[in-house]
Amino acid sequence: MATPKKPTTARRAPRSRAASTTTKTKSTAAKTTAATPKPSAANPSAVTRAGKAISDRPVASAAIATGLVSGIAAAVVGFFAFKKSGKTFSEFSGDIATSVKETASETSERVKDGLADAGTKAKDRVSKIRDGIDERFAAESTLADGKTQAEIAEEALTLKQTGATTRIPTDPTVADQTNGSIVR
Repeated sequence: MATPKKPTTARRAPRSRAASTTTKTKSTAAKTTAATPKPSAANPSAVTRAGKAISDRPVASAAIATGLVSGIAAAVVGFFAFKKSGKTFSEFSGDIATSVKETASETSERVKDGLADAGTKAKDRVSKIRDGIDERFAAESTLADGKTQAEIAEEALTLKQTGATTRIPTDPTVADQTNGSIVR
């Protein structure tokens, strides 16, 4: 049986400065490359994550894409408007800011006026309905027999004052059930 040989250690020659600098650069680059994780199932790449997001949430992805496209289109239109105006950027942006502020204030005033008008109209309508003045509403609220609510209320008050009962033709079975007798 052969005895295992001991490994021999050879003495290396000293390196020059140029060689050690090159080695450091190589080792730093190697460390940087090794430190960057490679895409895997546990650590997916940005493209993989984007593809998964698109397949998991197609509506949200479409909304994001639409927003990006419209933003790019607005930027292109703004760029062409800026070039055509012949103004400096600060003058052009100041004009745009002023017009946006004016439009916003005009819109705000219109909304406030519209809400005030709607509130006034709603209060008038409610008071007319409560007073029984609104004929259009009374005409719309007819029952199947053709009587309006106002007519029904008047008839009920008259019957209450006179103590009379109405003559409603009923089925004998229904009359027995309403009187509490048992139907056989």
